[in-house]
Amino acid sequence: MWRSIVYILLIFSMAYPSIQDEEDDHEATRIGIIGGGISGTSTAYYLRKLFGDGIKIDLFESERVGGRLANINIDGVEYEAGGSIIHPKNKYMVEFAKQFGYEQRTSTDGRMALYGNSGVLIESCSWNLVTMAKFLWRYGFDVLNIETFLKETFFDKFDRIYNLQDEGLAFTTVEELLRAMDESFVNFTRITLQTLLEEKGFSERFINEIAMGALRTNYGQTTNVHAFVGAVSLAGVEKGLWAVKGGNYQIPERLWKKSKATLINAEVTQVILQKDSSDVSYELNYKNTADGKTNSREYDIVIVAAPFRNSEKNKIEFVDFPTEIPSSVTDFHRTIALFVQGTPNYTTYGFNSAADFPESILTTNESIFWNSYGKQSSVSGKKHLEKNKDPTEDDIVSKIFLNKVPTEKQVQLLFQTRKELRLVDWLAYPEYKPNMELPAFVLYDQLYYVNAIESAASAMEMDVIGARNVANLAYNHWNNIFDKVDEINIKSEPKKEEL
Repeated sequence: MWRSIVYILLIFSMAYPSIQDEEDDHEATRIGIIGGGISGTSTAYYLRKLFGDGIKIDLFESERVGGRLANINIDGVEYEAGGSIIHPKNKYMVEFAKQFGYEQRTSTDGRMALYGNSGVLIESCSWNLVTMAKFLWRYGFDVLNIETFLKETFFDKFDRIYNLQDEGLAFTTVEELLRAMDESFVNFTRITLQTLLEEKGFSERFINEIAMGALRTNYGQTTNVHAFVGAVSLAGVEKGLWAVKGGNYQIPERLWKKSKATLINAEVTQVILQKDSSDVSYELNYKNTADGKTNSREYDIVIVAAPFRNSEKNKIEFVDFPTEIPSSVTDFHRTIALFVQGTPNYTTYGFNSAADFPESILTTNESIFWNSYGKQSSVSGKKHLEKNKDPTEDDIVSKIFLNKVPTEKQVQLLFQTRKELRLVDWLAYPEYKPNMELPAFVLYDQLYYVNAIESAASAMEMDVIGARNVANLAYNHWNNIFDKVDEINIKSEPKKEEL
């Protein structure tokens, strides 16, 4: 008899598991994250580390997890189409790759050249001593001083943010976050890179050629950007750069899975404030990607992890707020990545043949319609030429950065022949200028904006720093830990945690 009763109770409990699940979901803190790129997935990852199992996270992404980290297929081979390089001092990205067991694909230090209005200005060669002699002759000791400048003026101060975040500290604005690293970083956002380098004694030639070349390839802009993003750009042409073998998109994918967030393949159209006495919650209206149907869900905390842009993409309406949100929208820079499998038109770039053609070319003048050229290796680390038994110059895969979609005539100037041509059109990063607004991470009570960080600089590591800052903010605010908001008080060494 007792065996029968136990059996019936067991069957009953198995038949109604959803009732308890619904109660648990209702009791758990509900967090909605808008955007499934590196910003959104790393925010979800850090929220899970902080809150543990006491939260339910929904991750809204209308396309695919990874955002601006993506691969492109050329003739059956995968190449990086978006964020493609990681600096060895990018602590978070290095840690993620190591923790998830990803192999680093080192960027090849092949020959490079600088190209100006008059043609090739300088080029490196396979002999390092000869290359150093050539660059010293043209730029003096500036080519050596730039490494010291970046270390002392930038990296040593920048690294302070990691200790602060390990202590759980968070900052409500980009300006406060930069000030926590060093007061000089706030000043860097108020002057141009040109001005900063001139003040530090760098020559006009070095600024107009080396610094300009770095900015045109990394951000499609000039040395008139503010000095903070300019320093990030200069770091982007140092040695030791790397990428994840197989594609950088794998990191946000793994972060999402580690966070145990529920992926909702939909576009969020509205964030509606629900205010009841002193309590605040939000209703998110969204349109499913698969069938276009609209739905809504309610959350205690909402995090926007996609840039506010002057475009239809990522256009979110904020409803029933006492003030307009966002207060301003950052202008984003349009970048075109042109991928071509074919033979480069060597003379256009200032060379005569494949034998003397370098792996990369940076341009130094705005009047040149292309920003940079790069011979591509696949995400596996191999060049496309290695795919075929009898490769020809037509098998070379190149990437050209431009600020506008090229005309057919311009493509013909760049390439003699082509088997395949692909365009990737990105609103990739803000238009940078001195004294541009540094937005707040806090849009309203329990409503946060991760990508405010991109007003300082747009890069994978910067987005993760912004994500961890917002995760710390949300946790501290939710638990009334106000002494860790906009305060600097490190009491111990950083703690190493594993999820």
